[in-house]
Amino acid sequence: MGRQADDEQELQEILDACELDIFEPEVARVFENAIERLFYSDSFRIGNATLPQSRVRSRLRLLDWMILDAAKDKLRSNTGQQVKNSTVYTMATVFNCIAESESDLLVDPYLNSLGGPPGRG
Repeated sequence: MGRQADDEQELQEILDACELDIFEPEVARVFENAIERLFYSDSFRIGNATLPQSRVRSRLRLLDWMILDAAKDKLRSNTGQQVKNSTVYTMATVFNCIAESESDLLVDPYLNSLGGPPGRG
C-alpha cells in the first residue's frame, strides 16, 4: 500500500470515529472539510506555536462525536466576533476542543472530589 493510500485509510478511520452521520448534513460537511484540511496540512499554527503534521494527526486520532459536538456549540455561540475565514476558524475550534476535552477532565470538580488522579491516595 502506498503512502497516499495509507493517508486515505488513516483519514477515513478518523472520520469514522467522529460519527459524522449523527450531525445535520451541512454540519457534518463543515467538520469533514475542517478535519481533512487539518489532516493534510504540513503544519498548523495555533497562537505562537506551529505544530508539525505528525502532531496534528496525532491529536486528530483523539476526535470523536462528543468533541465535535462541543466544537459545534462553541462555533454557534459566536455572536459578537466577525470571522474572516470560517474554515480556518472551524479548524482552530475543532483542534482546540480536542485539547480542552482532556483539560476539562483534569479540572472537573466532581472527578477531583473523588480523590484525585489514579495511583494516588
